[in-house]
Amino acid sequence: MKKIFVYCCVIIAVFTSCKEIDLEITPEDYFASGSFWKNNDQVAGAMLGLHSQLRSQQQNLWSLGELRAGTLRDGTSFTGTASLNSAGIITQDIRESAPGITGWAGLYGTIFQVNNFIYQVEKADYLTDAQKGYYLGQAYGLRAFYYFYLFRTFGRVPLVTEPQAAVNTPTSADQAYKARTDTEKETFDFIKSEIDKSEKSFSGNYETKNQKAQWSLAATKMLKTEVYLWSAKVNIDEQSPKNTNADLQLAKAAVEEVIPKYNLVNNFAEQFKSASMPTMKGNAEMIFVIRYLNGEATSFFNNFIYAASDDITGYMDDNGQVIPKDPLQTGSTGLIRYEYKMDLYRLFEKGDTRANASFLNFNKGNTSAVVFRKFLGTLIDGVRNYSDDYPIYRAAEAYLLLAEIKNKLGEDPTAEIMAVRNRAYGGQAPLFHNGSFEANEIAILYERTKEFVSEGKRWFDLRRMQDGNGLPLVFRKNLNLVGVLDNNDAQKHKILWPIDLQTLTEDPQLNDQQNPGYKGT
Repeated sequence: MKKIFVYCCVIIAVFTSCKEIDLEITPEDYFASGSFWKNNDQVAGAMLGLHSQLRSQQQNLWSLGELRAGTLRDGTSFTGTASLNSAGIITQDIRESAPGITGWAGLYGTIFQVNNFIYQVEKADYLTDAQKGYYLGQAYGLRAFYYFYLFRTFGRVPLVTEPQAAVNTPTSADQAYKARTDTEKETFDFIKSEIDKSEKSFSGNYETKNQKAQWSLAATKMLKTEVYLWSAKVNIDEQSPKNTNADLQLAKAAVEEVIPKYNLVNNFAEQFKSASMPTMKGNAEMIFVIRYLNGEATSFFNNFIYAASDDITGYMDDNGQVIPKDPLQTGSTGLIRYEYKMDLYRLFEKGDTRANASFLNFNKGNTSAVVFRKFLGTLIDGVRNYSDDYPIYRAAEAYLLLAEIKNKLGEDPTAEIMAVRNRAYGGQAPLFHNGSFEANEIAILYERTKEFVSEGKRWFDLRRMQDGNGLPLVFRKNLNLVGVLDNNDAQKHKILWPIDLQTLTEDPQLNDQQNPGYKGT
């Protein structure tokens, strides 16, 4: 039996070592139709499997979108009992020798499974046209979603679209790998084409499955909004001029189709309580979520919580009340590994319910700190179970993406910003005043920062959103919690991540193609 070895490594700062994944090529069993791919029930089960694999990538996706966003602390936690994880990534200390992520962030293993699903379903004559279309709409959407993460992380990447073992068994190491695209535009155009295939496959069917825990046409529309907004604002290739207005109009049409189908939940905090309030799973605000169920899987948010044994006596909350020994009833025996900055908590104005729905504030003398509490799950028999659903897309983001699009088009984003603000302030929000492009853009960024804490959005926001001169806000260093990189030769290349040395060495198709600025670092 032949094997190819695909090195799918997860984030170094999260796990201690890379894992070598054997993809056994067994055309007689796995890829052939002899024992599987025979009926609709099996295809439905395979689609559930794809979403289970997406769930296994949740921490990876969070890390790619959150760690470098300038809102996390590095060093020692406020309890003094634990060192915080991922300090190098948080402080932008990423180099060829210490890239922070390896093996293309481990995303190709999941892409390979999506490829096989598409291959099998496209030739499945036992499915009706409607069944086949809905499955392919989901699969093309998921594949575009993964590649969009790869693109925003690495730029040019290998485009793998066929399950080689099923179509053409590799006979050498060279055949088992694919080269990176020649340009970033080539990668990006592929993502757009995948979104187009997904849209067409759904044929206008907005049905959602499994309480919105499976990909849907609305998820594709949200991804399309993100992709075309990125295309309108970010230089893909210097030699490829942007078609800003046309891309903005496509993004606007996509998100405006989604918004009427979903509603903001009245209480900001309750929309996330899908473990303690099961009726909130798949609630009216959620467009697409990663599903967690008690006894089936738990998220990694236990890494944000102090241990029950930590000495937090003497701390007080914002109201001057003494905080009890274990105020969040964690029952945790672990250690806090990720901690947000107090500057983030201080962004929230008085009356903004998102502040204390997202954080618990600790104060003692000159020490102030916050503990993240947004995805705490629920206590079951005295044990905290981290089984809140994790949102990928929700209605609040649809509103704020539309606000950003309108702002870039020179239109007034007030209605969309106020819709989100009013919910956060219980209808008593400070009014937003439409101003210059830059003033509006920064206001939208801060609104997104407060609304989507730990939802893996902010690093990509800093890269996409702009000041009045079109410079990405990732370089805007004179605003609180905005710029995180210097716009100079020492740092500006870090908007992309480096490719790890092991991947460069072992992949003969890469030809030592490191991203610019990292060679020899």
